[in-house]
Amino acid sequence: MRDIDNIPVRATIESLADSVTKLADEVYVSLKTIGTALTSLWDGLTEKPPFAPRSTDLASLRETILGELERRGRLFNGAGVVMADGVLADRPRHLDWWLPDGHRLNLEMNPDSEYFYDYTKMDWFTVPRDQGRRWVQGPHLDYACTDEYVCTFAIPVTITSGTFLGIAGADVPVAAIEEVLLPRFQTFDQRVVLVNSEGRVIIGTDPDFTTGSKTSRMDRSAASVPLEVVPWSLHPVGPTTSH
Repeated sequence: MRDIDNIPVRATIESLADSVTKLADEVYVSLKTIGTALTSLWDGLTEKPPFAPRSTDLASLRETILGELERRGRLFNGAGVVMADGVLADRPRHLDWWLPDGHRLNLEMNPDSEYFYDYTKMDWFTVPRDQGRRWVQGPHLDYACTDEYVCTFAIPVTITSGTFLGIAGADVPVAAIEEVLLPRFQTFDQRVVLVNSEGRVIIGTDPDFTTGSKTSRMDRSAASVPLEVVPWSLHPVGPTTSH
């Protein structure tokens, strides 16, 4: 007699979309927690003007950020805040970005250095800054930390006056996204890929479309399913060869 409890329930494209949305929502909940910690800290520091916060005043954010890193486990390999130009009194640019091992990420912020890390030109910073909305960039290789494919999630952080303080963000390894989503994708009756707004594959069950590859040669006969919570879409790309 067959044990029907061990037979996986076949997914629909809608249920796959729900799974991706749930994962993204978990990321953004953590970023909201970090962003709220920054605005609360900022309000306290600027309660008596004309005091201008300095980078060292952000030290108390460490506990909140490390708490979210621990909470999310392997889903995050780095998280923190990245400050807007000129909001701090002592540094024109500053990251307060932490790794799961408890170490703070140190990058070159000197524009005259050949190793200058100019985050002000990166989509994960410019979209929240210029459009006031959350964003995710990737998959891209994380040269600054792990040399693995990650997606960088970010939300804008502003105070009541509307001043943009910076972003709260997290790097989510593609391997962690696969660990969560791929088992569900494999119960779908078709091969399917998850694609970003630039047409690059994040994950999928079609070996012809690997992480980071372009989908310009993809058969578009099946309608794609856009996701509301992130600028991604799901693309069925043909029947599976076996179940």
